[in-house]
Amino acid sequence: MPKKWAKIIIVGAGPIGCYLGQLLKHAGYNPLLLEEHPEVGKPVSCAGILGKGLFEETKLPMPKKSIINNIDGAIISYNGYKFELHRQGVAVIVDRAVFDKELSHKLDIEFKTELQDVSQIKDGYLLKTNNGEYYADLVIGADGPNSRVRKSLGFVSDMKLYRGYQYRVRLDVANQDMVMVDYVKPFSMFTWLIPEGNGIVRVGTIAHNPYQELQNFMKKTNISGEIIEKNAGAIPIGTCELVRGDAALVGDAACQVKPITSGGIYYGLKAAELLAEAIKLGNLEYYQTTWAREFEQEIKTCLLLRNITENMGEDVLKKLFEYIKDNSNLIEKIGDFENHSSVIWSLFSNPRTYPTIGALIMGLVKNPKFLFSSLFRMPR
Repeated sequence: MPKKWAKIIIVGAGPIGCYLGQLLKHAGYNPLLLEEHPEVGKPVSCAGILGKGLFEETKLPMPKKSIINNIDGAIISYNGYKFELHRQGVAVIVDRAVFDKELSHKLDIEFKTELQDVSQIKDGYLLKTNNGEYYADLVIGADGPNSRVRKSLGFVSDMKLYRGYQYRVRLDVANQDMVMVDYVKPFSMFTWLIPEGNGIVRVGTIAHNPYQELQNFMKKTNISGEIIEKNAGAIPIGTCELVRGDAALVGDAACQVKPITSGGIYYGLKAAELLAEAIKLGNLEYYQTTWAREFEQEIKTCLLLRNITENMGEDVLKKLFEYIKDNSNLIEKIGDFENHSSVIWSLFSNPRTYPTIGALIMGLVKNPKFLFSSLFRMPR
């Protein structure tokens, strides 16, 4: 016999799983969350920078007590080129442990419970864990990039996993309100420095060899100090099926991550709202179709740009980055922290960008196999 029955089981008590749990709890449900770690909020696998507007756009309030610093812009660099973007209060730095724990308040969570397999049975789902068996009418995978729910139930996905690595370092920096972003390869691989505002910075990277890139960046920028914490994690980029039967995916498990910046909190929280509404309606397909209507065009546009730039040579990327540098005032004016396609289309519709577009097209023509694959990522 299963150890425990619940109408709804959410696998994963990260911020997205917990937010979904709170939304369902407010709607009168009592979801059970299964979490493999002994507590919420650890280990940390996120840079912890969020758009300030996020705290005003969610259906339930986000924990403002988690905010530890305010950001007014960024210093962007690549291969000797550099420019700055300024916008007061564009983002905040959060203590992710506090952020996650606040979202988990009063939820029914079983810790140290790692999902091993989930299978569909006659009237629901059987979940096998290291802590016994569970039964659910509805199962939600909020269990991250390597989602066991996604793999066990055969959700279709084209996601690719990238590696991220981050240190927290004791270091005072002059610009406490500016983040640094140094591209290894625009606009997919990059290194960052994020000031917490308390004499500690977060220095991290997303790259094919993240440890080495992090060492290179710290040496290049003369960053030294006591390393007080190390974090690592996988970042899923691509697309994924969201609903299969009476099971659904949300957050990193569903590849709901910004293709350009690799941030997943905003998309994950908005997806949780759509999924909660679908559950209340008794129609999971509402989640799939509404997500596609509201976010698919944005994601496909950014995936296309990422796919192109990942396969371009350094000479073309230099031209592209220099063009963006020369139009940084436009990015400051219309840029959206959460949605990047508006900037992409504005830049590429400007006649001044035609030589840059021409260089990108020539790079594509030189790689027919890549050109063919890119056509399938064209936004429709």
